[in-house]
Amino acid sequence: MKETKHISNEYAAGCARVSGGCVAYHGALQYYALQTQQFNTIYLHSDKRFRSFVIDGVTYEYHPLKFTFNVVISKDPDGNSIAVTSLSQTVVDCIRHIDLAGGLEELLYALSSITYGQLNERDMLVCLEAYDNASLWSRTGYLLSLFQSSIGVDDKFLNICRIKGSGVKNKLTDGDKALKFIPRWNLFVPKDIGISKGTEYGTAVIY
Repeated sequence: MKETKHISNEYAAGCARVSGGCVAYHGALQYYALQTQQFNTIYLHSDKRFRSFVIDGVTYEYHPLKFTFNVVISKDPDGNSIAVTSLSQTVVDCIRHIDLAGGLEELLYALSSITYGQLNERDMLVCLEAYDNASLWSRTGYLLSLFQSSIGVDDKFLNICRIKGSGVKNKLTDGDKALKFIPRWNLFVPKDIGISKGTEYGTAVIY
């Protein structure tokens, strides 16, 4: 692990401490201000395994990604570098590992907070193809379809997800909640998932 000077920005501090450090999963949602809860743990991708460490009360944990695509590089106010997965990859990664997104409710909030045109469909397709997992295709299509109007995902993208995810019945989560089957997506989802009318387009929530 690299020795570094003290850095006050929590994202820059983590990235500077490990080789190839990149903020991912819920940490990336926090970076993009798409979270309901501010976690005291930030998940980092690194090209070398590292033991968890703590800086200024924030715990940094090693959670490597299979790949990184179009990583966003920025600077904190002091000029220290921050690397974070792109919003498009972050969404796919968080759907792939919903637990690392903070759970389904946290992920639903994040998706409901994405504004029209923020997601790059081409980038998401690259990530989905790289993971090559039918369940991930189904889950991505289903979840993004809940917010299609507000996010701006088009029918062609959703249809690709539906076709790629067909053939095997999948589950949205591994939890023990009562489930209902969504034939279009060949997917079992929590029975109590629904749309709250708290925003213009509605927000998917677990009741």
